[in-house]
Order: sequence, then C-alpha cells, then structure tokens
Amino acid sequence: MKNYILPLLILYSFFLYPNTNTHKGLHIFSIEYLQNPKDRKLSTEEVKQRGLDLLASQVIENIDKIDLRKTARSAIFETSYGFRWKMVNLHTGKIYIIKVNKDFRLISARNSDNSKIMTP
Repeated sequence: MKNYILPLLILYSFFLYPNTNTHKGLHIFSIEYLQNPKDRKLSTEEVKQRGLDLLASQVIENIDKIDLRKTARSAIFETSYGFRWKMVNLHTGKIYIIKVNKDFRLISARNSDNSKIMTP
C-alpha cells in the first residue's frame, strides 16, 4: 500500500494544477470584458460641435430643484450608458450629479449624498 501512495500523489498533482497554456486565450478574453470602461472627458470643441451644451441645459431646466442662475456645470463626460456631468450651487455648495442616456433622456439626478432629486 505504501508503494502506491507516492505515484498516486504525483498523478493527482497533474490534475490539481491546471496547465496555464491551454486556458491562456480564454483568460485574456474574460479580463477584457470584466474591466469597466473609463469615462471620457469631452473637449469644449466637441461639446459645441455636437450641441451637447444646449441639450444639457434643456435637461437641467426640467429639474425644478436646480436654479440655473446659481449653478456652475462641470465638463460633460461620455460614459458607456450615455453622458454625465456635475452641477454645483455656488451659494449653498450643494453638488448635483446628472446622468442621461445617449438620446439625452434623464436617467438620474442625485445630490452628492446620493439622494434622488428627481425620478425620470
């Protein structure tokens, strides 16, 4: 019985440690889809060319709790789901995060504490 234990352990060691060369292509493929794409900051020329500034102001005008006279808007970021930007009320310091889809339909409008301002 003692003579069979060592060859048995060696045989099982090949099954316990998989060969990495056979799974290498699959491993690279899965990492590519697991990573989240980063948001891309749009340049001012690109925003003007697409007309996103006007569309962003139209979305914000429909939200009652944000006063446009007292707020400043950050740059618009292009994301996988659409676009997002932040608004800061200059008098109170409140931060609003606005997210819209590719057609500029409101997805969410939230405060900096992640509470909803308005539901679409």
